[in-house]
Parts: sequence; C-alpha cells; structure tokens
Amino acid sequence: MNTKKMILANIGSGSSYLPDIAEMLIERKDTMKVAEWRLMDIDEYRLRCTGRYVQKMFEEAGMETVITMTTELKEAVKDCDFVITTIRPGMSEARNMDETIPFKYGLIGQETTAPGGMLMGFKTIPAMLEIAHTMEEVSKPDAYLINLANPSGMVGEALNRHSKVKYACLCNGPTVIRNAMKAIYGQEDPNDVFVEVIGLNHLIWCKVYVKGEDVTDEAFEKLLEWSAENIPALRREFVEPALEKFIGYIPMGPYLEFYYDFDTNFNDLQNYSGNHWESMLATVRKHVGDVCDDLVMPEHATRAECVKIIEKRTFELYDKLDPRAYQLALNTRGGKGYGEAGITLINALWNNTNEVFSPDVASMGCIQGFDPKCVCTTTSLVNAAGIHPMCFPKLPGHMMSKIYAAKEYEKLAVEAAVTGSYHAALEALVANPLVNSYYKAKGALNELLVAEKQWLPNFSEAIAALEKGEEPKN
Repeated sequence: MNTKKMILANIGSGSSYLPDIAEMLIERKDTMKVAEWRLMDIDEYRLRCTGRYVQKMFEEAGMETVITMTTELKEAVKDCDFVITTIRPGMSEARNMDETIPFKYGLIGQETTAPGGMLMGFKTIPAMLEIAHTMEEVSKPDAYLINLANPSGMVGEALNRHSKVKYACLCNGPTVIRNAMKAIYGQEDPNDVFVEVIGLNHLIWCKVYVKGEDVTDEAFEKLLEWSAENIPALRREFVEPALEKFIGYIPMGPYLEFYYDFDTNFNDLQNYSGNHWESMLATVRKHVGDVCDDLVMPEHATRAECVKIIEKRTFELYDKLDPRAYQLALNTRGGKGYGEAGITLINALWNNTNEVFSPDVASMGCIQGFDPKCVCTTTSLVNAAGIHPMCFPKLPGHMMSKIYAAKEYEKLAVEAAVTGSYHAALEALVANPLVNSYYKAKGALNELLVAEKQWLPNFSEAIAALEKGEEPKN
C-alpha cells in the first residue's frame, strides 16, 4: 500500500454525481489516503451546493481530507497527482439541442453519437485540452487525467493527439457489466470471472469467461434474466439473443442497436426522448418518494429537458444538505458506476493493485489491424507502472468495419474541434456509419452550429458565414 497522501482534483465539481465519487473515497479512506481534494467549477452556486454536501459526508465518515473549493483551474490542478473531469459545457440547454435538432433531419438525437455527440465533442474537447495543458504546466510530472465526461472516446483521441498528459477516459458500461457478471457467476470467487471488453467508446462488445471457459452465449441469456430482476431499465439496453449469437460477442449498451437495426431503434429513440418524464417520475417515487410530484414537465419533454428540471430540484436539496438530493441524482441520471470506475482505477495506479479495467486509451496494437496510435476501449491491466492494454484474437470482419468507420469519424471530429474547420466537421459526419446522407448531415450540422454558437468559439468564422447564408470557407 502506498503510504503517501495524494492530492486529487475534480474539474466540473458542480456535477450532481460528485457524492458518488465521495462515497468511493470514503470506502478507501484507509488504503488510499487523500491529503486534499480540490473541487473546481465555473458555476459557483452548484460548486457550493455539492461541495458543502460532500464536506458533510467526509465529516460524518471521520475523513481527515481537506476539501478546497475554487473556480480557478490552475489553483485546482497545481501539484496534483490525479485530476478527475466531469465537465459538461453548455449543460442541459445545449444537450437538448444535441438531442432534438438531428431528429429534424432523420438523424440520431443523442449526446454521444453523431451528430449531437459530435457537437458535444466540439464543446468538450477545447475545455479538456485546456485542462490537460494546465496540468502539463503545474501538476506533478506523472499526474494522470481521469476523464468521465462525454463523449469519452473522442475526448481520449483528442488528449492522445494534442497533449502529453497521462490519461484514461472511462465509461460506466464496463463497470456495470463486470459487476453484473460477478453477481451472476462469482458467488464462490469473483476472480473466477473475466470479462473481455473491446471496441470504441459506445461501440463495444464483450466476451465472458468463467474459470477460463468461454460462456458468452449462456452469460447473455443469464444477463437478460438478471437485469430484468435487478435492474429492469438495463434490459432495454441489449439486443435479442439471436443477434448476440450471430455476433459471438455481447453488444454492450443501447448504442450498438443503432449499428445493427437503425430504423427500429431510431423510432424507439424518438419515442423515448418524447416520453421520458413518466418513467423517470415512477423511478423517483419508488426510490426517493414524492420529492418531485409538484414539478410540471412540458408535453413530450426530451431527456435533456427532464434532466434540467430534475437537476434544479436536486440542487435545491443539496443546498439544504438533504440526503434525498443524492438519491434523486442516482435514480434519474443513469451515471451509476462512474465514481466506482474512476476511483478504483486511481487506486490501482496508486496502490499497484494489478486490476483489470476497460478504459479508452491508445490501443498499442491490442486490436489486430487497427492503428496502434488510435484510442480504443480495451481490457487493460492497471498497476503503478501504468495502463497496459491486453491483446485479443482477431475480431470478426463486420465488427472491424464498424470500428474502422467510427474511428475515422472520431479522428475527423477531433480535427474539427481543435481547428474549427467546417469542412472537417462535415466530412466527419459523412464518414460516420450512422449517417447515410450528405444533405442530412449538412443540414443538421449547420443548424447545430448556429444554435450552439455561444459554446463554439473555435467555429466563429464558419458560424458567421452560415448566419449570412454563405458557405463556410474553412
């Protein structure tokens, strides 16, 4: 065990999920000692609400960690060992545009998948690179940036290409699936279960091994039964068994369904986005009581609109140090597992625990035929020496074709985010395997850029041309 005390920073500490990270730190207070936890956010109200709440959690747990709150990035990351990022530029207002405008053009309206996900990347990547470059300047030389912000894979590609900082980008999906498989198969010994995760962020597949035997098909059947009983909402995120058997891997999360059955799932997403409030409210009543019964939601509210209204109530409760605030966040936002993924990975790096994770990092040849310099989501061994991707057998051809196309989209989108190139942005959308029309791509891109211009300073020249009815030159 490392006897030193670390300095940890959270950038985007106004996240309603900050207490999730606090819980993980409290669980490890005896083995991963944190001298100072610096909380930084540009929104002073949200920072004060969550900061005071986690301070109370630490006091009740007898934590000696000093909590510092600041709105200054350099102050937050100076001499840090680890920096966790949970930022969301534009917040729910921009997210609502990402989720609704693409639907007008027959394209996916979603915060991590093109074209809305690309705009999310355009807002997030410049801010993330600013954090990385500030870390290079004032953090400890071997400091790690642990990113939990979306779109995780695209952010990882940007960090990989445009910074020198050590990093890992994480999604909660691999953590959820590993925990589920250990619950299903690991009663005797959780170490008997190994979950191989491979692909790109939100385009990932997995295989399940128990005592060295490939049990993937059986595991998928058991997963469907287990999730229906334990996490009913999770059942919606998987394909049908016949498709899983065809693939030979478990397609993870709802995003894979777009790649295998676009039309059906596009319609389902539109219906889901328009009818999210009732299901969210039912979950709140079950776990938190009537805390939201007085809220009024617009007719056919999108998920982003629901989240915005719920978040307002959540922070009202945080401000009163009401424990229902955290429960409200946990049961409405879908982010359970992020704190566990981030802090457990930090613990593996800090305490040399040799644990297995599936972060977004440079592939280093772990996918046969894939550029080893590009970022992928891959099963990796993590210890004090770093993050070490594992190599696996050659993937099926149809999986590789989707990975290749999606990675070309990500590379072009990163170029556009950094340079403000309209041509690269449009080329990225045209390259995306979920976009089937140049004209639809162009229409959605133009409207999104103009609608979200306040968060897209890199695209100011292109947006000015669009507002004049002209074709951008860059």
